[in-house]
Amino acid sequence: MYGEIHQLKDLGLKKTQVARHLGINIKTVNKYWLVDPDEFAKLRELSSRRTQKLNQYEDVILDWLLQFPDLTASQVEDWLKEQYHDESIKERTVRRLVARLRAEHHIEKQPNLRQYQAVPELPMGKQLQIDFGEKTIRKSKGGHIKLYALGAVLAHSRHKS
Repeated sequence: MYGEIHQLKDLGLKKTQVARHLGINIKTVNKYWLVDPDEFAKLRELSSRRTQKLNQYEDVILDWLLQFPDLTASQVEDWLKEQYHDESIKERTVRRLVARLRAEHHIEKQPNLRQYQAVPELPMGKQLQIDFGEKTIRKSKGGHIKLYALGAVLAHSRHKS
């Protein structure tokens, strides 16, 4: 990565062009833009020695996942905070660790099948079905906005006479 960035820099490309050409984040380009090879070697050495925050809990989490394969990352996070009283645990970190452990140990999460059944028809005006939804869309001037929707259907309005 470092070498590719500097080759493109030597060709006279700007940081944004380099990022776009390599398909990487501009912050990564900024990080290595002014770094000489010796500094880069030091950065690599420091990053290889970095420990992950949840390493101390990895065996416990793996045991939980093996015992309860349908466990979610949110549940793992809650259990860790309850049992170890460590409020520095972050959701994203737990999600990444759970995903890595599932992949490494081939722990499949069972899909949560929706259970439903027919309900008896109620008199007119007594039953209403409501569905909620959300969608993130791109704004015309850049950025994103999240839209929320609600749909409602009266049970008897679906029947044709």
